[in-house]
Amino acid sequence: MSEFFSLFHSNFVLHNALWGSIVVGFFCPLIGVYFYLRRMVLLGVALPQISATGISFVFFLQGLGLTWSLHAGEPNDRMMALAGSVVFTVAAILILGSLERRGEGTTESRVGAVYALAFACSILFVSSNPTGKIELLSLLHGEIVSVSSNDLHLLLSSYAVLGILLLLLNRHFLFVSFDRESAQVMGKNVIVWDILLYLLIGIFISIGVLVVGPMLTFAFLIIPPLAARRFSPTMGRFFLFSSLLGGISGLIGFYLSYHQDWPLSPTAIAVSSAILGLAYLFKKSTLWLAGWK
Repeated sequence: MSEFFSLFHSNFVLHNALWGSIVVGFFCPLIGVYFYLRRMVLLGVALPQISATGISFVFFLQGLGLTWSLHAGEPNDRMMALAGSVVFTVAAILILGSLERRGEGTTESRVGAVYALAFACSILFVSSNPTGKIELLSLLHGEIVSVSSNDLHLLLSSYAVLGILLLLLNRHFLFVSFDRESAQVMGKNVIVWDILLYLLIGIFISIGVLVVGPMLTFAFLIIPPLAARRFSPTMGRFFLFSSLLGGISGLIGFYLSYHQDWPLSPTAIAVSSAILGLAYLFKKSTLWLAGWK
């Protein structure tokens, strides 16, 4: 037990990685709840990859000599990468949202095509840039252990502001998500609220991908809400339980990764999936016992 609590000492060598995994695990499910409510779970697969494509596009521009040199850890370079990620992510979600409203094709086909295109472009953009190729591979593998103090501060400050905005605007976002027709009848501009929500989602995902990589960001977007929904009779508990399960997954995943010398991102994803499996089994057993009585 003492070994577990020693992780929280300020002089712990992987202090940034620990808090990075916990913070992403705690905040990303808050956005994931909206994916679940709007039946946009597949979009949660594509957007982190699109975000990575935006980062690789910045490396592509650097290879053409159109931007400053990118070196990990330099604040201005991280801001450039974040800007590329946000632009690509927000643009993609707005376009896909527009196609969804128009009924152009099926959701699965649109998201599948965008995901494939984003993955291909992320590789092509850095194919002529050796530095970018190394950085992108590190990003795709989710090397959280390399999280710097600047990255952690960016993550904490940004997610705190975004979390407060979600809390303040949550009632409007839920109304537009649940009953668009009633919202329109009551005079709400659902398009504006959609754009605002998509903007927050895009920034959330872009920062998560920049710090911990697309796979872990996707996992924390989707898996904790799926587990929490089985025990959440109200929306407040849905948000709360999703966030708690994500944070717990990040913490336990980091501890197992450190103790067993396993890669951090896959371990955290496996822990989150195990919690989902346990939630499913517990719910099923509870229903079975209720029926047996």
